[in-house]
Amino acid sequence: MSGKVIAIFFAALVLVAGIGMYYLQVYHYYREVQPDAVPRSIALAAAEGQAVTLPVSDYRGIYSVASPLADRACFRTDPAAARGAMVHPAPTPLVPPRWFDCFDVAQLSEDLAAGRATAYLAQRNVAPKIDDVIAVYPDGRAYAWRQLNEEAEEKRTID
Repeated sequence: MSGKVIAIFFAALVLVAGIGMYYLQVYHYYREVQPDAVPRSIALAAAEGQAVTLPVSDYRGIYSVASPLADRACFRTDPAAARGAMVHPAPTPLVPPRWFDCFDVAQLSEDLAAGRATAYLAQRNVAPKIDDVIAVYPDGRAYAWRQLNEEAEEKRTID
């Protein structure tokens, strides 16, 4: 009888720990960008060295208190404003938490691969070995995320 009690105790402990880990990964470490912190514009890196300013409206963003890679945003912009910005050579949107529903990583990845959206480098090394990337659609939809850059991929580490 006591073996069953111990087994049930450990099964319950594993279940509670699993639920706790899920909550931490999907909800606890993420924060929504507050209205007073919403950017009015975002600077994109330009091939000529002078930054290109991208106007921002209808911004919705999240960030993580635990990882510099966890920033995501959805917003609207003027796609013509991105002219002259440096195109990102290998955009790879990262999956956001399920509750951040404006950021459809599967559709965005497919559209980037098909040329229906263009990805630009916003800032290189915003954190060590991490770049800010912005994808812009011709209709003005835009998405922002952070991803590892080539230096991190070569060394397979982040600082």
